[in-house]
Amino acid sequence: MSTIISIKKATVRHLDKVVFEDLDFDWNEGQQWALISHSGAELTAFLETLRGRTMVTDGDIDRPFSKEYQSQMNEQGKVNSFRDLIAVVSQKYTFRNKSNLQNFYYQQRFNSMESEEAATVEEFLLEIPHHSGKWTLQRVMQLLQLEKLKDKSLIKLSNGETRRLAIAQALLQNPRLLLMDQPLTGLDVQTRTDFGKILQQVVDAGVHIVMGTNPQEIPECITDIAVLGKKRVLKVLPAANKDQAQLDFEQAKGFEYTALKKLLLPYPLPIRESVIKLVNVNVRYGEKQILQGIYWEVKPGERWSLKGPNGAGKSTLLSLILGENPQAYANEIYLFDRRRGTGESIWDIKKRIGFVAPELSRFFPANQTCLKVVLSGLFDTMGLFKKVTAEQEKLAMDWLSFFGLEDTAGKLLKQVSLENQRFILLARALIKKPELLVLDEASQGMDMMQRRIFKETVDRICELTSVTLIYVSHYAEDIPEVVDREFGL
Repeated sequence: MSTIISIKKATVRHLDKVVFEDLDFDWNEGQQWALISHSGAELTAFLETLRGRTMVTDGDIDRPFSKEYQSQMNEQGKVNSFRDLIAVVSQKYTFRNKSNLQNFYYQQRFNSMESEEAATVEEFLLEIPHHSGKWTLQRVMQLLQLEKLKDKSLIKLSNGETRRLAIAQALLQNPRLLLMDQPLTGLDVQTRTDFGKILQQVVDAGVHIVMGTNPQEIPECITDIAVLGKKRVLKVLPAANKDQAQLDFEQAKGFEYTALKKLLLPYPLPIRESVIKLVNVNVRYGEKQILQGIYWEVKPGERWSLKGPNGAGKSTLLSLILGENPQAYANEIYLFDRRRGTGESIWDIKKRIGFVAPELSRFFPANQTCLKVVLSGLFDTMGLFKKVTAEQEKLAMDWLSFFGLEDTAGKLLKQVSLENQRFILLARALIKKPELLVLDEASQGMDMMQRRIFKETVDRICELTSVTLIYVSHYAEDIPEVVDREFGL
């Protein structure tokens, strides 16, 4: 059995700290690996080590899988690397507009004119450097069900649709190795169910896979499981014994809720008849009907789950509520007892709503520190652009301290892990004590333990206050216990 990658007694540094010590791992031909861990950051660091994006200060990493290719390239005088044979599906993805500038902003996805600044799905995939092999544009679009999205603007894709596009992008490179960081994130129930069949076709085409995932979502094509922990591989076992790979989450430590009480109370809320009222709402982009005949009323203090498959229109519906979608003016929509289009400004709406979504972190200016991101919640801006008082800065620091993230205050948002970005965005949403809290796949990117803590935190917030909640998730286990109503699309 020939070796693909071998790691021996390695000490590995990533993001300025030691992430692995005395690390051993052997990946051989025919093995398809699932990685599981308490820590999502640890999964990411392991994948980054396989692709050579971490610093190995001791021990060895050998990559025999690329030697023949690199020898051929050297004979031809061509610059090469083992990375030429690796494709990655990361949890971080950014897109550029047609001017090759990464300057999209969140509201742009709901403006039919401005969304034309972005390439369509087909245009984007056509521009990817294609390596010769089995994976053609037609084949990946069919496999990932992207044909019906081919003319859709990139910034109008739902989170799950974007994830499928990222997988398609990776396959078009016709890699030998495919590394995936929690690839099921953002996919609806049906797509997650079909994902094993998709991966089986990838494996059948000769691609070797390593994927970070959780024990409940290990596809049938996986042959081996590595359990990470304590800065090393704790256990290796065949996938047939995956019931032995369960992680103990009973030790998940939440936050200090006495501190939460001090941060939230008092929580004054005005008396209202309704927070949201939608009457026969319809939204269309060109020939495509996104929402049709929607009736929905949300009363103060109610806790709702908003459900629907990828592309069902959940993001569009939320954009109407958040004041981001210009089609709100063509519909009968009431927010906080006032009809849209009767003289209220977008800022009148925003100041009453706290909003968290994974894509938000992509739209903050690159120079924004985590402290500034939290403070921006006081002004409902994507970043901080005005001087704040000492009291406001202390409040933001108190929120970061509550989440155990005070050491991130001076770091750029993009420099902290995805899971910590989610807590920072939650702090940004809560700092102004909103009437309505909208959490759209807000714990996406977190590992299982953090998802439990996030869910518990939302439950505590709702127990302490009468905030109205709309919660979106494709995972039933992530929906807070306080949610007792459901609206489906």
